[in-house]
Amino acid sequence: MLPSLEPRKWIIPVIAIVGLAIASVVGIRLNSQGPAPKSAGGPVVVEAEQVRITEIQDSVSAVGSLRSAESVVLKSEIPGRIAKILFSDGAQVAKDDPLIVFDASVQQALLHQARAERDLAAAKLKRTEELFEKKFLSAAALDDARASEEIARAKLALAQANLDKMTLRAPFSGQIGIRQVSIGDYIKEGVELVNLEDLSAMKADFRVPEQISGRLSAGQTVQLQSDAFPGVRFPARVIAIDAAVDASGRSLLIRAELKDASRRLKPGMFVRVQLVLESRANAIVIPEESMVTAQNRLTVFRVIDGKAVATPVVSGIRTQLEQRAVVEILKGLSAGDVVITAGQIKIRGNNVPVKVAESAPAAKPGETPPAKAAGKAQEKMVDPQSTSKGK
Repeated sequence: MLPSLEPRKWIIPVIAIVGLAIASVVGIRLNSQGPAPKSAGGPVVVEAEQVRITEIQDSVSAVGSLRSAESVVLKSEIPGRIAKILFSDGAQVAKDDPLIVFDASVQQALLHQARAERDLAAAKLKRTEELFEKKFLSAAALDDARASEEIARAKLALAQANLDKMTLRAPFSGQIGIRQVSIGDYIKEGVELVNLEDLSAMKADFRVPEQISGRLSAGQTVQLQSDAFPGVRFPARVIAIDAAVDASGRSLLIRAELKDASRRLKPGMFVRVQLVLESRANAIVIPEESMVTAQNRLTVFRVIDGKAVATPVVSGIRTQLEQRAVVEILKGLSAGDVVITAGQIKIRGNNVPVKVAESAPAAKPGETPPAKAAGKAQEKMVDPQSTSKGK
């Protein structure tokens, strides 16, 4: 039999051999994983655009209604029966054209009576003057004869005026409306007969807030749009500004005039109005999303030599350009500058290295929409962390 102390001699070597084997396996695995990763770094991926130089307009929107250059509803001044209608509904008429003739038999008789009385008074006056020259009549008799002759002439003029009123004439050239009467109708004084519209020019009446009253002037440009003609703009200009502000709505009435040679617009139409308050050519504009606020100042990031440079700016007019919100820059940028439009939130500090992503092309029919294409383009961008790992 072996002594009881001999097993201890061979247990220690076995333990040492097992420890060496485990250490070898762990070392192999650590070597296969490569060196420890370094800290992340690299440029920030952003989107950028070059500033635009274009004409920009400061405008205000309103709604209004159209009126014709001249408009009137013809009415009868005296009662009478309609004898003739000398126009067709919707026809063009010229100034002083006869439109409606009333039965004037009584007025014609009164005119003949007044003319006879005038002739008689004129003859009496002539004889009285001859007798006065011969000293057969007094001056008083001559004065009475002259007064009688003047009264007779006045009666004749009144009879002629009443006869003239029996024919209704066009006060100006234009398009006649649809008549509301027929031949044989007995019309009382003041009854509406037909409307007449001068469509050679149109007027648009609209209201604007009183706050911009100091920026209004005659001759300003106006663009009109009507739901009857989608996408069509009708240019006009301001011709009159009301002298008083409406106290109930605190608004000011404006009238613009336009020439519509096609005569598509009609009086009474609803229109959308764009009043141009100011227009500046060669203005520097950038997308509104380029603007950020830093230390209570408006700032944009310019891309200079691959770095984002924070630049304070002074903004001007905010408007829409090609269905995109843009801002005019009065100070801080110049032609040719490139500004960051997306990704500013990832920029920490100034002169930060950046990488400008390529813009996604416009989608053609049947292709992926621009928004999805832009998302795919973002997925294909190189991650700065993966780049640093590669290094």
